[in-house]
Amino acid sequence: MKRFALPLILAGLPLAQALEVIPAPVDHVFVPAGFDNNDNVELVVTGRFPSTCYSRNKVEVKVVNDVIDVKVTSFTTRNTRDNCLTMAVPFTEVVTVGNLQAGNYRIAVNARTATPLRDRLTVSESRSNSMDDFIYAQVDYVDLGFAGGQSGSAWLRAQLPSPCLAFDRVEYLSNGKDVISIMPIMKRLSDFCPMKMVPYEIPVRYDISNMTAKKVLLFSRSIDGKSVSTVVNRD
Repeated sequence: MKRFALPLILAGLPLAQALEVIPAPVDHVFVPAGFDNNDNVELVVTGRFPSTCYSRNKVEVKVVNDVIDVKVTSFTTRNTRDNCLTMAVPFTEVVTVGNLQAGNYRIAVNARTATPLRDRLTVSESRSNSMDDFIYAQVDYVDLGFAGGQSGSAWLRAQLPSPCLAFDRVEYLSNGKDVISIMPIMKRLSDFCPMKMVPYEIPVRYDISNMTAKKVLLFSRSIDGKSVSTVVNRD
């Protein structure tokens, strides 16, 4: 059996060599407003692969002083292009930056490439010592409905984790150009919170008429600190 080990290893080398890690072809970075120094800061990066020869690899984040450096990479199999379809493949990466001190930050996505993305982020001082200023709903996903979000309405598909909570209201915060942050706020009915998951939906309405960006991100906060978002394409 040992005499077959070397040919098998060599036979696998061309496949390994065909796989290459390159900067992902990103085209937009969304920067939600409203983060404070108690929040888990998140950004959203979108892009388009030029063919099915590309796929996601990983996202790396480094924060040095006031610079948030984001590196988004992808896999490509350039040596096997004959087996790939030439078509645009959109992708979205939710970038977890984590907890940041209050202040102003510069964002650089794939900075050491020919097409970097740059923006700015402001983190404010929290108004309380709790993890969040509000208790948010547990949101599973944003449903744009048949209108695709163009009408300024959608639904948050959510779970009520306990009968000690009830839905209170929705607040909105725009960054003025391409992100609307949705804050589905709950109210506490009692201090006894047994777990009983009940699905429900929250209707939301928002105004994108004053935004000039071709893509608008609906960015919903959730009780677990991880956002839920979706992109409304306006073109």
